[in-house]
Amino acid sequence: MDRRDEKRPGTEQGVPQWANMAAVQRRIAPELTERIVLRHNILRHVSDSQPIGRRALSQRIGQTERAVRREEGVLREAGLITVDPDGIRLARDGEDILWGLAEYVRLLIGTGELENLLELEFGVDQAVVVAGDSDLDDAVKREIARSGAAQLRDVISDGDVVAVTGGTTMAALAAEALPLRGTRDVVVVPARGGLGEDVEKQADTVAASLAKRLGGSYRLLNLPDDLGRESAASVREEPRIKQVIDTIRRARVVVHGVGTALEMARRRNLSESEIAHIQQLGAVGESFGFYFNSAGEVVYTTSSLGLRLAELSSVPTVICVGGGSSKARALEAVLRNGFSHIVVTDEGAAHGIKHESGR
Repeated sequence: MDRRDEKRPGTEQGVPQWANMAAVQRRIAPELTERIVLRHNILRHVSDSQPIGRRALSQRIGQTERAVRREEGVLREAGLITVDPDGIRLARDGEDILWGLAEYVRLLIGTGELENLLELEFGVDQAVVVAGDSDLDDAVKREIARSGAAQLRDVISDGDVVAVTGGTTMAALAAEALPLRGTRDVVVVPARGGLGEDVEKQADTVAASLAKRLGGSYRLLNLPDDLGRESAASVREEPRIKQVIDTIRRARVVVHGVGTALEMARRRNLSESEIAHIQQLGAVGESFGFYFNSAGEVVYTTSSLGLRLAELSSVPTVICVGGGSSKARALEAVLRNGFSHIVVTDEGAAHGIKHESGR
């Protein structure tokens, strides 16, 4: 049985009860819901920027210092934060509770409706929508990365090959990954070559970082993604490269980000004429070097040594991770192609897709 047919995280028997509790709380104690959401917002910003001063924290979350001081006192008494001259930090209990609280806040603010929309609209097995807009709040970016890492950890099996793309989101996801329990012989590989960008964001670096965090091994391409067709064909036959490519094509799990067509064309150092051509073709989103129009059709492809689009259809689990209202159209275009099984995003992108789809 394909793992996509197995029970996904979040479908266990207890979830409907939690959802019902959240719905009841929203109706009978809306003020309590607001307070829980505020305290969660404080905790995740402290986690993202600790140590952080009260003034900086109040500016980040859009609250007065007086309001932050009041909530700070409650959270300190609960043993969730510590306060010293350097600023506010998460206590160990605060770190432990933050993830579970994020899940409950998703239920409280009703992101389940957006998750259902994405699942129905694009036929994905599971959608996870994080509260907030990562374009406006860096803490939301970290939460997307943390959620993506959790989804990845839940689907990895013994002996899997995991392929990852590069980019800021994937680098953050690798940093949030936790060691696997009882799983051995996991190999992490780059899904494609590197782009002309910071080394930390390149697929090779992300693969190595993720492997170390998971407790697995890795194989690297150590090649740019824009070699050109003739050079790529020549290099592909080099024994070491061929071995890595063969490993990449055995991937059982693929994790990828999403970029706008214009953003990714510039990251790939395409010429102005090529960029103009891509825009004329109606490309709005990019992933794996494939440029998609709003209908999810591939309208432009760059040469690469990595995974091909046709090969993704045989990968049991493909996880798409990315958010921000500015990427709503790009995310929609990539998801419409149908190769992703799980999507992790935020309210900013999900609301943008909802608006575009007219639902």
